[in-house]
Amino acid sequence: MERLDSNQYQGMVEDQDNTSNAPKAKKSIRITTTDSNLERLIEITKSMSKEMRRDFDKMYGRILDLLDISVKTPVPTIEEYTRMTRLPIDDNVGVYSYRGRYVDERKIAKLIGLHPDQLKLEKRGAIQGLRKSFLEDHLEALAGRGSWHYFNKTLALTIYGLVLFPFAPNMVDHAAMDVFAQYETQGLNPVPAILADTLLTLEVCQKKNGGTLKCCTHLLYVWIITHMYACELRTLFPDPLRDFGRIKVKRQEAREWKKELADIQDNKIAWTCPWYSPYEVIFSCGDFANVPLMGPRGCVAYTPSIALRQLKRTQVKPVEEQLGGICFQYDAPDVSQLLVRVRAAWRNVQRKGDDELGKPRVSASQEYNEWRRARGVPEYVLREAPHAEGSSRSSDETLKAMASELERARAQIKQLEEVEEAAEWEIDALKRQCKKKDEQIEQFEDPG
Repeated sequence: MERLDSNQYQGMVEDQDNTSNAPKAKKSIRITTTDSNLERLIEITKSMSKEMRRDFDKMYGRILDLLDISVKTPVPTIEEYTRMTRLPIDDNVGVYSYRGRYVDERKIAKLIGLHPDQLKLEKRGAIQGLRKSFLEDHLEALAGRGSWHYFNKTLALTIYGLVLFPFAPNMVDHAAMDVFAQYETQGLNPVPAILADTLLTLEVCQKKNGGTLKCCTHLLYVWIITHMYACELRTLFPDPLRDFGRIKVKRQEAREWKKELADIQDNKIAWTCPWYSPYEVIFSCGDFANVPLMGPRGCVAYTPSIALRQLKRTQVKPVEEQLGGICFQYDAPDVSQLLVRVRAAWRNVQRKGDDELGKPRVSASQEYNEWRRARGVPEYVLREAPHAEGSSRSSDETLKAMASELERARAQIKQLEEVEEAAEWEIDALKRQCKKKDEQIEQFEDPG
């Protein structure tokens, strides 16, 4: 896969169906990305055996696969990101929550097998964190000693800071450490925080008519390219990240990408990703009409009711209360009470499924289309997979029958695989919870 020079990327940032605001006509702005060189980190991971990679996947989801994505960069949903990362949200465990201050660096040192005095934090203005080279040196030392327990934790921390929550180039900052620590010690899901970072940085770029994307551009890129180019790969794309190489994307200059994205309304986009299977949708939290996402640096409202078509549901007109909502950084004044309200909201998550949304169907109501047109947003044409023409009608019918049988067989295989994988996720999650409870009990029994 070729890489676009992301530091020269110029594209379209648009208030799409799935942002927290009502859709508007699009406009072109210039954006750049926070880019860290991952080549040495990728080389270090080659020392991991297949069994070690499987163990890492069970602990941290598919985040290791993001290192294989070369980024060339509408906004995704929680459900799509959880499917991509294989990190399903468990209401009994919870999600990342900013608690007024970040994790103590001594705790990070302990998690990655270092004495606090060995942790070399660096300051860049108001930002404090660990240099990429420091973590890479530590990873190589751990691999040399065969200390794979701490190797996995250090690798996960590095990916959290450089890929999932990038902020300063070649640095894992304190905010990323905080998300990692909450997942590592309590199993709190990072996916809503990843999406919060994405929406917040797009909001900032939109308001400033340009800027730098400081979010997980790897996941965002996979999501965009999948919607644009993978429509015909529905039976060949069960794993969003590991099968990403099947999508052939030509190398383009920034101006060519700008034109490509500008033409998105001309039958260039598939509303649904080929790997997405519809299930319950997180629709709102607590007393919020939408979903308040809490990232490591700020909060932003996310409105699933205007992303239903992406989730293989019938898109209906949202109510006014679901539009707009919160959007603030943690250094803003007078946000402490709002933070308490957001944290409480995630203890009461409302989901909707077939009973409330109807059977899965990619469509939009007439009322919704009229609502979009009133806001000057073009009505996109849904893209369908291409069909080859046979030499005769009889051969066409034979091929269709064979293809139908093949599709049914593949669907059955996929369903069985997903059931098995879901069971493995649940077992692994329970094992992690038991392990953490055992550690807490040991600490309580032996405080010294």
